[in-house]
Amino acid sequence: MKKILLLSAVVLMAASCSVVNKAQVESTSVYTPAVETTTMATLDVSPNKISYRYVPDRKSAKSLSPAQLLQNAIYAALQENGNADELVEVNYSIAVKRVFFGKRIRSISLSGYPARYVDFREPTGDDLKNVETLSRSKLLRTSDPKTLELHLDK
Repeated sequence: MKKILLLSAVVLMAASCSVVNKAQVESTSVYTPAVETTTMATLDVSPNKISYRYVPDRKSAKSLSPAQLLQNAIYAALQENGNADELVEVNYSIAVKRVFFGKRIRSISLSGYPARYVDFREPTGDDLKNVETLSRSKLLRTSDPKTLELHLDK
C-alpha cells in the first residue's frame, strides 16, 4: 500500500510540473509616409561652463555600459542646468569601484558648455557647401578616446 501511495505521489508531482507556454502576437502595421526636409540650425553656446557630478543608482551601475551611463550623466547635467539641447566640449572623469566580480562605476564628474539650437531655417548655398565638405571628411580616433581629429579627404 505504501508503495502504491509513494508511486502515485511521484506520478502526480511529475505530471503537475509541466510548463505551459502561450503566446499571442498581434501585428498592426500602419504605413505612414515620411516627409524629409533639410533644415539647418544655429548652435547657441553659453559662455558659462557647467560642472556636474552624477551618481548612478545600484541597478543602473550594474546593468548599463559606461557609455550609456555617460549619456545619462550628460542628460542629467543638461536638465539640472537650464534644460539645454547639447553639451559642448565635454570633459569627464569616471570613478570606478572594484567589486568581487569586476568593476562598478561609482560616479561620473563632467563639465562643458550648454548649448541650444536656435534659428531653424532652410539651408543656403554656403550651408550646403559646408555640409558637402564635412560629409567628405573622416573622424579618426586618436589614442585618447575623448579627443577626435578631423581629417579631410583630398
